[in-house]
Formats: sequence, structure tokens, C-alpha cells
Amino acid sequence: MQLQIRQLLRENKSFYTAYLFFLLSGITALLVMGKESLFLQMNLYHHPWADVVAPWLTHLGDGLFALFFLVVFMLFNYRLAVTALICFVSVLFITQFGKLVLFEDALRPFAYFEAQGMTIRTIEGVKIHSNNSFPSGHSASVFALLSFLALRLTKKQWGLPLLLAAVCISYTRVYIAQHFYGDVLAGSFIGIITVLSITAALDNYYSKHPAVWHQKGLLNP
Repeated sequence: MQLQIRQLLRENKSFYTAYLFFLLSGITALLVMGKESLFLQMNLYHHPWADVVAPWLTHLGDGLFALFFLVVFMLFNYRLAVTALICFVSVLFITQFGKLVLFEDALRPFAYFEAQGMTIRTIEGVKIHSNNSFPSGHSASVFALLSFLALRLTKKQWGLPLLLAAVCISYTRVYIAQHFYGDVLAGSFIGIITVLSITAALDNYYSKHPAVWHQKGLLNP
């Protein structure tokens, strides 16, 4: 499995190198500014067009987006669909376990600052949640999906655009005041590591246990 992970990292070097930069720069910002100051600073920057786009874009990180791709995978390749399903369910379990068990008392930005007598900027019409802030499930989902696509696409030049898309979509969670930036970073890490580990393990298993159905799909019986 370790050999398979190294191979996947080499084949997708641009994607994982860019992600490492994103992760380390975010951790550095959190260490220097703290989660409160960083959020308040990010909350200052807004634009009317972004107020319209962000609430829509953020939904690309929910389960329906991943479900759509699962259906597409089923049409062309059962092995791809099974791998994706295991990845997505695992990411969902880990994030929900974190939200509901390990960090059940983690307040979201609006409730966190409200408790301190502070008001933050929100977008009209967007329902703001109060609890279960850490980690960001939307960020975990979108990083899981787009990293999975980066791993499976033969044209590796799509790796960087896919990462940038994941960063932009996950950033909307901060923009619409649903999460702190640390929640987003944690979610992204869960999505990336879970997909990489499971994909490597299953690729290794499939190579040792080939089956006819690995090459089949609903449109390729």
C-alpha cells in the first residue's frame, strides 16, 4: 500500500504540491493571527457579485454533487463507482464523527462571536447555523470528490484546476460565515488523506484480485 501511495503522489505531483502549499499557508495564517482574528479579517472582504455566487457555489460541496458523480461513475465503470462510494462514505463518517462526537461543542462563527457581544457580516437569505463547526463537512466532501477526480483522470494537467476549484468552493464556507478557516483546512485534510489512502488500498487489492466486473458499467455490460 505504501508503494501505491507513493506512486499516486508521483503521478499527481502538481495537485498534491499545490495542496501542501494551501495547507501550510493556511496553518501559518492561523498560528500567526488566531482563528478569531483571521475570520474577522476575511469577513471584511466582500462584494455584491460574490454575495450572489457564494451561496450557490457552496452547495457544490454537499452530498448531492458527489451523488451525481457516483451515478456517472456507475454508468461507465463499476470499480470506479465502488471506490468512490467507499471514499465518500468514509469521509462522511469521519466528518460527522468529528462534528457530533469529538467536537460537538464547537460553535460556528455567528454563535461564537455573538457570545462575545460581537456581530459579524452575514449574507441576507442564507440560513446561518450555530453548532457543529469543526470540521467543515462541505470542505471535506468537495476536496474528496475533486481529489478523487484528479487521481482518476488520465490527463494530469487537470490536477491544478481541480485543486483551485476545491479551494474556491471550500472558501465559500468562510465567506458565508458558516465556518472558521481552520474548519475548512481540517475538512480539506480529511478529504484528501481519506481518498488517497482508500484509493491506494483498493487499487492494490484490485490488482491482486482482478474480476470481470472491474471493467464493466451500466453502459458497458
